[in-house]
Amino acid sequence: PPLRSRRRRAGCARQGRCVARCEGRSSRASGSGPGWRELLGRSCLAMGSCAVKGLKSQNIVLEHDGRRQPNQKVEDDRSGVRIGSLGNVLDHWPKAQCRASVEGCAPADGVQQKGWADKPTKKIGEESLSIFKVGFACKKGLKPESPNQDDFCIFRADGVTVIGVFDGHGPYGADVSGFVQEALARCFVQDAVFAVDPETAMMDAFPAAHRQCTDAQNQLNFDCSLSGTTATLAMLRDGNFYVSHVGDSRAVLARQQGAALMAEDLTEDHRPTCEGERRRIQAAGGQVRRLDGDIPHRVFLSGKMYPGLAMTRSIGDTVGVTAGVTSTPDVSSLKVQEDWRFVLICSDGIWEFITSQEAVDIVARFPQADVQKAAESLSSEAWNRWIQAEGDVVDDITVVIMWFNDD
Repeated sequence: PPLRSRRRRAGCARQGRCVARCEGRSSRASGSGPGWRELLGRSCLAMGSCAVKGLKSQNIVLEHDGRRQPNQKVEDDRSGVRIGSLGNVLDHWPKAQCRASVEGCAPADGVQQKGWADKPTKKIGEESLSIFKVGFACKKGLKPESPNQDDFCIFRADGVTVIGVFDGHGPYGADVSGFVQEALARCFVQDAVFAVDPETAMMDAFPAAHRQCTDAQNQLNFDCSLSGTTATLAMLRDGNFYVSHVGDSRAVLARQQGAALMAEDLTEDHRPTCEGERRRIQAAGGQVRRLDGDIPHRVFLSGKMYPGLAMTRSIGDTVGVTAGVTSTPDVSSLKVQEDWRFVLICSDGIWEFITSQEAVDIVARFPQADVQKAAESLSSEAWNRWIQAEGDVVDDITVVIMWFNDD
């Protein structure tokens, strides 16, 4: 599409984001600023339609103006997994000889990061990640007053690797993605059948994390009525690769074919234009429409102008749930093959202007030992393409790369 249309997409109408996103410009980014209703009103004006008309009559409370507090504990979830910080997921493998992890975390209170800034991280045994040939990058985009709404996690314990990417949206998208980044992996490894049936454990973990998110929002001062996150979680264990997702943080496999590496999508973006997803939304009583002047099709409550989500599955987005948006993931189990080289999981800050094959080609320029440089290079290329197309708008960018084999 022409540049003008691209700019529409890059604003509140960008694919995979609710009409009321307003680029995530909540007062959390600066410690002060407009409240919820003003933010939502601005977003509606940007779309040329009121996405939140009627919310008051639906008894939806949108008055929180705080931020998630790290390490805060709250009530037990019905699944038996406690909400909040309970130490590192690596605690599940206390006898592992080699353990390492990297997780994204929120910047210190009052700190407003600039574009291209790296997301702060919590690390354990970071030096071991290079041995495991895992690389990552999580860059803040160019969105004034908005925090980095992307998040990610990497856990490695002996022969087990768990990786995840999360892309938040809405005024509290950064809080939701940060909470889910911690909760989802923990729900997964603590599931009763994790050791014997990882597919079922993954299937159970997503709705469990969704429940924890909705239950915790009052205590942790965020609101997921019109905020949520994508989630893509994968695990390599015993020669099997398990991948699960909701939303559009795509996982891509690089396979050797002769002298070339070929890209193979392992996940399919959950969009209203997918026929199966459209039918499911309609069966739940929701509607799929494309507004005048907009680009993506969106999910709405029947006869309403909200929530306007351009994805059909997410964690959070409790208004969207009433229109059929679900936290139930697609889950796949694959046997690792000899021609597998590496896997990429990226937020749509990468996929907006870079194809799966282009991403594989960029990473393939680097040897396995330079996997961190490869992640930075792919992020840099995505950033440059955003600048070329949009000029002054760049989405948050997240990349996680994991190699399967030796050189």
